[in-house]
Amino acid sequence: MAHTQSKHDTVFDVDLERLAGIYAQAALDAAGDGAGQGALIEELTSLRDDVLNSHPQLEELFRSELVSQDEKLAMIDEVFGGRASATLINMLKVMAKHGRLGIVRHVAKSAIALWQERSDRKHVLLETAEPVDAAMETEILGALRGMLGVEPDVTRRVNPELLAGFVVRVGDRVYDASARTRLERARQGMIERAAEAIHTRPDSFITN
Repeated sequence: MAHTQSKHDTVFDVDLERLAGIYAQAALDAAGDGAGQGALIEELTSLRDDVLNSHPQLEELFRSELVSQDEKLAMIDEVFGGRASATLINMLKVMAKHGRLGIVRHVAKSAIALWQERSDRKHVLLETAEPVDAAMETEILGALRGMLGVEPDVTRRVNPELLAGFVVRVGDRVYDASARTRLERARQGMIERAAEAIHTRPDSFITN
């Protein structure tokens, strides 16, 4: 029974991902050129981070079968009218008319991934112990470009729990500059201590 349920969930997730991809591609195509698509991605990111994450009750209303299609369409106009682009509002209304408004978060995720692929970019999460200045950020982004071979699409986050430096997450890979900094300092310390010992006691390093 547990195995059957797990298989069902997996199939559903795959179907959901494909469906979200269809809406995402249609929305990006409707946004027009690269600048228009980039603007739509900014809106979708804000929709996910600033609206859905901050107001989970809205997402519940989007999913609810107790809320009629007309009520959801009116809700879209009330919440997003005058604040969002016609492209985003039209996408939400199309999804509402097809009973798919509950998967808007998945559509946003698919659209962001598709846009990154189209624009030869890769999403990167940059966590720093404290806000970095422009010079340091430019240096970090330059290193990322060289490492990834593409333009990084960076999400910045301040994490005071980091002991030092920064942490870069690219997909499932984590590059911990904090740890590398500590290791490099330890290595330099060993070299400096050895050099000091040679200078102060050179005879101990000479064998006959």
